[in-house]
Amino acid sequence: MVGEVAYNISEVSVGGLSIYEGNQKNKDSRLSPYLGYEQYLSDRFTASIGIQYYQSFTSLQVKVPFPDFPAMPYSIKGRTVSHRNFEFPLEVTYDLFETGRIKWKLRGGLVPVWSSSRSTRLTEVPQGPDWSQEVVDALNAAETIPKSFFMNYQYGLGLGYGRFEFSLFQSTNLGRSISDGYTIYGSTYSFDRRIRSTRIGVYYSFGLKKKDKE
Repeated sequence: MVGEVAYNISEVSVGGLSIYEGNQKNKDSRLSPYLGYEQYLSDRFTASIGIQYYQSFTSLQVKVPFPDFPAMPYSIKGRTVSHRNFEFPLEVTYDLFETGRIKWKLRGGLVPVWSSSRSTRLTEVPQGPDWSQEVVDALNAAETIPKSFFMNYQYGLGLGYGRFEFSLFQSTNLGRSISDGYTIYGSTYSFDRRIRSTRIGVYYSFGLKKKDKE
């Protein structure tokens, strides 16, 4: 389960329009199915590789000025682009200690992420005094923002009980930005954005048994 926060303080000005995303926190956590393989390295260390899928979103806002309406100096138009993310966590787990039948673990590693975007483009200018072709173009340019590949790192704690494991960990972007910038009318503007997520995982192991020392 993923709870995500997007950080973006960039703002682009094009033809009197202000384009930004802002810091946003998802209200609802999302399920993220995971399938992985573990290999014991020693009595305490375990390496793992897996694949994980989840959805995230870029929510672009365009501020449209209303100079002839002092009571409402501007309006806000928005567009959301959804991202399908496939993660491949490469982790190492360290067994700290045991209390009864519960194993306490440290987890951490690198996570390559491949992302594809999907959204519905505006093909016509909606009716209204605050709509124009420039506003439509600014909203449609939201598709240029996300990178198709980036790297995360994650770390956290795990509790193992039999074949079950409960984990709580933090995932953060390794690079400065997961954006390719904001491109409109052939010009690309800096549009740095980062994502941090808090994740809760429940795992079940199939057929993997640690060998006892002889």
